[in-house]
Amino acid sequence: KSVAEATEQRKAENSDYKELMSSDTAAKEVLGFAKNRLNRFYNPKLYKAPPKKELSAEGRIEASISGTEPPTAAPGGIAGTGIAASFVQMSLRKDAPPPPPESWDAYAKKGEEST
Repeated sequence: KSVAEATEQRKAENSDYKELMSSDTAAKEVLGFAKNRLNRFYNPKLYKAPPKKELSAEGRIEASISGTEPPTAAPGGIAGTGIAASFVQMSLRKDAPPPPPESWDAYAKKGEEST
């Protein structure tokens, strides 16, 4: 019985760990992309331009005939960066939030203030 429970616990911990590592990797990719984009303007020496896409033989022929590059698939992910993110914040609270704490009286301008 305890072996089965330990196995279930390890499986649950393993799935949590894998989910954590994938979200960490996605966060690091987003931060690296943002850092590179900021370097483009604030520190151009450190900016790394995206690699040029190599056209196939058919693509080069099509580009030479039409004068334009062949269309490419739209990048997915966050804001067209191609970085897939799995950051989804789920609300753990199912009921309404508690009322705000008590505060001072309503705001009144100095001219309306009664003394």
